[in-house]
Amino acid sequence: MARLPQDKDRIDRATRESQTIIDLERQAREAKTARLREQRLSAEALASAKATPKRKPIGRKTTGKTSDVR
Repeated sequence: MARLPQDKDRIDRATRESQTIIDLERQAREAKTARLREQRLSAEALASAKATPKRKPIGRKTTGKTSDVR
């Protein structure tokens, strides 16, 4: 069975182009991750600055008494 000739230049060109696209996508993804991380950290800092101590809800007090049913 005869092998078909390979166009080495075409393969190299396609490899370079695909690597370029992969690198651009990686840079965009890392930039987005960094931006979202900064937003999350600033939101956490803002939330901790506004944090108020938690209080118990005011509710009905229960007594330890049981009713005598006769």
